[in-house]
Amino acid sequence: MSEIFKIESLNDVFNLPESEEMLSTVDDRPNITKDVLIHLLKGGPVVDLSDGEYIHWLQLDKSAIDYINNLR
Repeated sequence: MSEIFKIESLNDVFNLPESEEMLSTVDDRPNITKDVLIHLLKGGPVVDLSDGEYIHWLQLDKSAIDYINNLR
């Protein structure tokens, strides 16, 4: 099960039951650059180190890569 959720705005995160026990948020400014997006679309992993405590690993799965490739 994934712990990554789609939201429309920052406030939407507080409507998720999974966030009820969480104490704070990190920077909410856009942070995926064109170079990072291209890397992700090629299947590469990225890590988010913004909270200073945990390494957040992000990578598109095979179904997401296949979807992107089928759009072309």
